[in-house]
Amino acid sequence: MLVLKTERLRLRWFDAERPGDAEFILELLNEPSWIANIGDRNVHSLDDAKAFISDRLVGGYWFQGFGFWAVERLEDGAVLGMCGLIKRDSLPHVDVGYGFVPRAWGAGYAREAAAACLRYGHEVLGLNTILGITSPTNTASARVLEGIGLHHVETTVLEGETRQTALFRWDAPLPAQLDDRAQIEQLVNRMLGCFSNTGGAIPVLASLPHWLLPYASSACDRPDGLELMDPRTFVSQRAELLMEGRLRDFSEAADGPLQIDSLGRSAQVRLRFRKSGVLDGVAFKASGTKHLQVVKTIEGWRIAALAWRDDDDNEA
Repeated sequence: MLVLKTERLRLRWFDAERPGDAEFILELLNEPSWIANIGDRNVHSLDDAKAFISDRLVGGYWFQGFGFWAVERLEDGAVLGMCGLIKRDSLPHVDVGYGFVPRAWGAGYAREAAAACLRYGHEVLGLNTILGITSPTNTASARVLEGIGLHHVETTVLEGETRQTALFRWDAPLPAQLDDRAQIEQLVNRMLGCFSNTGGAIPVLASLPHWLLPYASSACDRPDGLELMDPRTFVSQRAELLMEGRLRDFSEAADGPLQIDSLGRSAQVRLRFRKSGVLDGVAFKASGTKHLQVVKTIEGWRIAALAWRDDDDNEA
């Protein structure tokens, strides 16, 4: 799945079955620079590389809504490295990380990709603190982190490790303190905004697993029956429509105020919505009703269940 684009690069999900991805991971993770600065990941065959992609990378995409993404050069589609966001057990906040093969060094690709990931983390995922780590001797990596706005905090030994790590940090301007209702409204608006591809924009569908609990259920009440979906099915179906050309210039938004019934750390949300776009070459406008069950986790409000129904009188 495509995540974002920059002036020269495209960042997307790695796929163990995509031609070339496993071969690239095998090459990157066995570069002397990777082993010296990051460590040996015991990936020594194509099967190891495919397992690494499936277990270590794709799992994060679905359960966290972010991870390390493949970095491709727009002009020729060449994979140059990986870059993205990760939540480590040894750090209190998400950090931005990257690794590039030597043939991609010296052209500013790492800084360009890392800066885009930092913006994505704040603007799309709502993160207000993002960290970065590197080996104390890796001055090139430190320059990248400082170049995108992080500052050095300390050099320390992280929990569970034995070697020194240089820790960097970025903080957004102090955000306004929102009450639970405002946070829920923000969550709903972020969720609805994930589907927009108006003007050729990339829909941020890759972030949806960040807002959905891993076991969240989705249900669409259609005239011919109820369609039930898990998060993977829900996101995959929409990616097929919105990223492969069938559904263009799509936008969806709440139509009026949300109705929120709070139950402490959980709440029921009801809203009217409107949407429009061009499906298979035919322009349409529609409206309907959505119901959400949201819960307050340690990371903030998340969606546990989503159900919707389009109005019966909608017309293309």
